[in-house]
Amino acid sequence: MENNNGCPVCGCTEIGKGKLIGHANMIPVDKFFSGGSEIVADICTKCGQVLSLKVIKPEMFKLKK
Repeated sequence: MENNNGCPVCGCTEIGKGKLIGHANMIPVDKFFSGGSEIVADICTKCGQVLSLKVIKPEMFKLKK
C-alpha cells in the first residue's frame, strides 16, 4: 500500500517497508496446517507508526465454496 499522504501521527512522508519474522505468518481460519503467508508492513521512518499490514499471498484466504 502506498501512503501518499504520509504518516497520520507525525506527518513524515518517508515510509519504509518491514516484514514480521519468526512465527508471524497469518494462516487461514479453516486451514490450520497450511504454512500461511508472510505479513509485510508500511512503517513511518520517523516515529515508527505502523501504517498498514498485508499478507504476501492473499489468494490463500479465499473461502471454500
